[in-house]
Amino acid sequence: MKKLFGILVLGLMWQVNATADFNGQGDIKLSPGTVKKFETYLSTSIHNKSLGAERAGRGLLFLVTADGIHSTYRYCPQGKSCQSDPAKAIKDCQLRVKKSTGKKLECRIFANQRKIVWNNINKEVSKDVNVKEFLDKLGLVSNEKPPSNLDEEQRKTLKSLLDAGIMSQKEFNEAIKAIK
Repeated sequence: MKKLFGILVLGLMWQVNATADFNGQGDIKLSPGTVKKFETYLSTSIHNKSLGAERAGRGLLFLVTADGIHSTYRYCPQGKSCQSDPAKAIKDCQLRVKKSTGKKLECRIFANQRKIVWNNINKEVSKDVNVKEFLDKLGLVSNEKPPSNLDEEQRKTLKSLLDAGIMSQKEFNEAIKAIK
């Protein structure tokens, strides 16, 4: 009996340590889009409209890139018992980021169910809390505002690309039209 108990305890410790290796570390500031996605992840609202009865559920893993801009999550449909696979979730996150940005960025676990695990914060997000304010108090939200003259900034950037020969006149004209 003692051997069985010892094996069970060691097995649980190994599983917790294996998952911890996937948790994010370092300074992070979540973008407004990532904060909004995290709010959806924490809710029991619809996560995937195309799945019929399995479209809603509870969040399992929330993954984010170190820049705080790109994120994705896994959820467990209502009424189901689910196990999370951190390695597969990270791989899927990185594939999504590569597909959408063309860049190879590393994804890590930000939250496991309702517990924020980034930097070993280990803070549970209660159901009745304002998520943005909660994250802001932890110093995890980017409060940077985009420039108010974004169109002018884009024009300057495009002009510098044209002047450097990176962009053709035709590409420049098309990009300027797209801004307007």
